[in-house]
Amino acid sequence: MLARALWHSGVAGFAEDYFADEYVLDYFERWGFAAGDEESMLECYVRKLMAVRTSPNGVFGVKVHAPHLRNLEVDVHDLLLSPRYIWIQRRDRLGQAISYTMAEQTGAWILDGTYLPLRETVAEPRYSYPDIRRHLLLLDRDVAAWGEYFDRRNMTPHVVVYEDLLENYERSVLGCLESLGVAAHGHVPEPGIRRQASEVNLAWAQRYERDAATGSSC
Repeated sequence: MLARALWHSGVAGFAEDYFADEYVLDYFERWGFAAGDEESMLECYVRKLMAVRTSPNGVFGVKVHAPHLRNLEVDVHDLLLSPRYIWIQRRDRLGQAISYTMAEQTGAWILDGTYLPLRETVAEPRYSYPDIRRHLLLLDRDVAAWGEYFDRRNMTPHVVVYEDLLENYERSVLGCLESLGVAAHGHVPEPGIRRQASEVNLAWAQRYERDAATGSSC
């Protein structure tokens, strides 16, 4: 949601999951990179992305997830040429873990319909205490990884809290643009995606809390 909002501003690049396998394989097929060591290929890949996915004012954006900090052979900070960071967090970590679990089960990570075709879910969501617990632990690990990443560099990223973004969308987006040193062109447009959370998410959260309290994992 935040990445799409920044994209629609027209002044903050086109941040996407460019380090995800589907993006890498697609662009490598298009551009035909010569075989070489992973470090030089990643650098060529990012330079090419910057050439074609930068907004007119010269801003390039990319979504970076905590596993990238561990799995990429090149330091992300060096690879992106001293970037500015926007770190999105969520107060309701259980709600985040439930959304993560549902998306993994159904294959529906985003409801778009404007720029991406609406896809049928691959399966119906099913409550699973172990799956939600696993995602909670993964999220805790990811938050710790980012905290360590910024601490090592003595950096303070611009933090966006998901709940605050929902409550005051325009102010949150304008704050991000200010942190990037750019200004919006008039009104901040809507991101163009639909929220997926429903009463089912709340029911799962209540059930998880009961199971956690009683020690049940059914």
